[in-house]
Amino acid sequence: MIKKGDTIPGIFSIFIGAFALIHNILHPKMNIFAEPARGGVGPGFIPFICAVALIVFGIILVVRGIKQNGRVDYFQMTPEKKKNLKNVAFLAGLIALVLIAWKVSTIFYVCLPIYCFVLNKFVLKQSTKFSVIFTAVMTAFIYGLFTIAFTIRFMP
Repeated sequence: MIKKGDTIPGIFSIFIGAFALIHNILHPKMNIFAEPARGGVGPGFIPFICAVALIVFGIILVVRGIKQNGRVDYFQMTPEKKKNLKNVAFLAGLIALVLIAWKVSTIFYVCLPIYCFVLNKFVLKQSTKFSVIFTAVMTAFIYGLFTIAFTIRFMP
């Protein structure tokens, strides 16, 4: 019964959510609610909500997987799954390269457009024109939102 339908993704979601919830609760700076003097929510509020949501949706997937009674087999490799796995591996490698380049160069606004362009051109298979326009718009949006509006500096 455990290797059927959505049961495995559900169990995986429950484990990830539980791990995040435990980390959030045990980490001293991840308060769910801010001190009374500051009011409002603390830095751990959104991670707490996300962890609880992962657990809840994981439970829903486990129940759904049990009800599917084995009609969905996640271990059968189809051409679509192979393509998706290649895309996920490429994307994970690309993210790792961007994070390493950002850490080494400390220039986030050079790494971000390279990431956006490569993602659009080679993973999402968009045209070069679309990739360039998307890259420019996304970089400007991130710069405006974080550096100008929130005054967050992207330092490694």
